[in-house]
Amino acid sequence: MLSLQQSERLLKALLHEAHLTAIHSGREGEGAAAFEVSRAFEKKQLASMTLGGLVSAFFDGIATNSEMPVGKRKEQDLPDDRISIRTSHQWSMSPESLEALQSSMREMVLLRNEWVHHLVDRFDLTSLDGCAQALESLQAGYEKAERFRLELQGVAKVWIQVSESMAAFCASPQGSALLFGGKVPLEATPLLNALRDAVQGSAACGGVDGAVLFHDVVEKLHSLHPNEKPENYGYASWQQVIHESRVFGMVRHDPEGRKIAPLVRLKKGLHQSR
Repeated sequence: MLSLQQSERLLKALLHEAHLTAIHSGREGEGAAAFEVSRAFEKKQLASMTLGGLVSAFFDGIATNSEMPVGKRKEQDLPDDRISIRTSHQWSMSPESLEALQSSMREMVLLRNEWVHHLVDRFDLTSLDGCAQALESLQAGYEKAERFRLELQGVAKVWIQVSESMAAFCASPQGSALLFGGKVPLEATPLLNALRDAVQGSAACGGVDGAVLFHDVVEKLHSLHPNEKPENYGYASWQQVIHESRVFGMVRHDPEGRKIAPLVRLKKGLHQSR
């Protein structure tokens, strides 16, 4: 039971930090204490939840199928006239991994219910044989509970690492630029290197020296760097990245002035080495 109780505490801790909203009171000079913090799962609510309820909440609000769209939670509107922050942690995994974790958690719920409600009824604890059978059942159950606890502990460790990385980013100059300026300086992002890879990997288009089709560049970006997206760093599109890069340029007309499909090229006088 102690092992299962530790797992319950881990689940409560994960749910408590999963969805958080902080809104500034509007008063000056109070620092972090000036923020009014609310959570989707407050401690009072979590204290009354059973293991089964915690598991259901975990899969409703945290663990998600990577191949299915994530549903939006109903949340309070944030004010326009005060500083406000909303964070949400979700763990995306393959359908197979999600099913395996769900099966493991359901097994733990059944195990807890068995120990709490049915253990005494299943075995004759007035006999040596009955006690031996009960002890054997408890030992097997303990091993399952420990495997589950270690599995959940692994999830919590990854959670902490991600939280620490996010906190470090928010405290960095790049993070401050994104939070308060709207976008990260291009030179502090991997976007330019990704764009360079895509341009160099696309076939040159005849008619304009050194230029490649913008459409081909975008396709190559999706292939070579699927996780690098302008919106991750505060930019609306790859066109904006190209325009503000001072390294690449867009070409929309041929040498005779006729309009053509958009092209991308490295600006003259700039080397293509990193």
